[in-house]
Parts: sequence; C-alpha cells; structure tokens
Amino acid sequence: MGPPSPGKDANSSLVSLSLIWPLRLFMGLTFLYAGLQHLTDPSYFDLSKSGYIGHLISQYAVGSPIHDFLIGVVGPNAASFGWMVAIGEVLIGIATLTGFLFRVAALAGLILNFTFFLSATWSAFPFYFGSDIVFVMCWLTLLLTGPQVSQSVDGVLAMRFHSLSWLVAGPVQIGEVAVPENKQPVEAVPVARRANLYPNQVLEVNKAFDRIKQQFVSHTETVTILEFVRAFVISLGVDRTDTPRLLNGIHALINRHGVEGSKS
Repeated sequence: MGPPSPGKDANSSLVSLSLIWPLRLFMGLTFLYAGLQHLTDPSYFDLSKSGYIGHLISQYAVGSPIHDFLIGVVGPNAASFGWMVAIGEVLIGIATLTGFLFRVAALAGLILNFTFFLSATWSAFPFYFGSDIVFVMCWLTLLLTGPQVSQSVDGVLAMRFHSLSWLVAGPVQIGEVAVPENKQPVEAVPVARRANLYPNQVLEVNKAFDRIKQQFVSHTETVTILEFVRAFVISLGVDRTDTPRLLNGIHALINRHGVEGSKS
C-alpha cells in the first residue's frame, strides 16, 4: 500500500471539517432562536410577570454553587443581565452560523452554558437530564475544531490578512505524513554483475597471472600488485566476460612499463 497523496489528504481534511456542520447548525440556530425568543417575550423584562428574569434567577439560586453571585450581583441587575444574555445569544448564534469570530463565539457560548449549568439546571438529577452540560461539551468541540477555512468569514479574513491567521489556526494533528509522488521515473543505476568463477576459470586466471608474474620476478612491487589483482578477480568473482579484458589491460600496462624502462 503506497503513501497517501497530498490531494487525498486535502479531500479527507475537507470531509472531516464538513462533518461538524450539523453541530454548527444546531448550536447556531438554537442560540439564535433562544435569543430572539427572549427579546420578543414581553414577560422576560416585566417585573410583574412570572417569567421575569429576576424571578427566574431567584429560583435558580436555590442550591446553586454560585448562589451568592446570583443573589448579590445578578439579582439587583436582573434586567441588564437579561438584555446581555438575550443579545449575547443572538450574536453567538449569528457568529456560529457565519463563521465570524467563530472561536470567540464558541468560548462565549461555553461560558454562558456553563453558568446556566451551575444555576438553571444544577438541580437536574442525574446531571445528564440537564441540557446545559451537553451544550458545554458541544461548544468545547467547536472551540477545539475551529471554523472551516473555506466555509467561514474567519477563513476569508485569515487568507487575506496574515495577522488574523489565529482565527482559524487549529490544533496540530499527528497522523500519516503524505509523501509527494515522484512524477519522473527514476533510471535504474547499472550494477556490475557478481558472477562466480568456475574451477576451470580459476585455473585459467591463475595460469595467466603466473605467466605475467614470471616476467617480473625481480620487481617485488609489481608482483605484490599482481597478487592483489589476482585476489580481487577470484574472490569477488569478476564477471567472466570482464576477466580476459582485465588481464589483457594489466598485461599491456606492464609491457608498456617494461618497454619504457628498457629505453631509459
């Protein structure tokens, strides 16, 4: 099995990022709907109504781990916090759907739902009966994944302005490294054949070297060189077609050396 090509990896990454669209649509539409519902609900900001945000906060504070914060800070400014929550939900929903400041929106949604978990759904038992803890995990997933580069405003901004690349920078993924395909065929390097010499050939080689050796018995250095060449030819198994050529070359070299020496 060969290594994956870069194009295949790019397509796989695109498919993987596209798989978060269902979660992105659900969270974006849910928060947009919740924010619009709060803004259009007349009882949400009406102190005389049972649905007033201040009354809801008083109910959520019972048994909550952030009881003092809800009663001491949020309660006296219930209407202001109500507007902040409603407008924040709308902005988070729009940002999630469009992919504009996607990670900022995911972080804000996570904090908001975690606050709801510690207050509105803290008394839910078992904990998975409350939706806010589930939303927290959904926001965490979107926060870590980041927006799809080609399907978000953040991606467009990051491609045009390098300083905004942090908007889409995702976690480092360790996986299979793609090796570029070599388009040009690699020519095979010719390798000398390693042929074994048969006994008869070894005998012939030895006879040839002995004849050359007899001509230069008095030249110790020449004899030593010949012995090295003999060992090379026999032990390494020089190809049978190259052996005569090698011997003839050595013989010619030695004869030329001898002729030049006699002239001098």
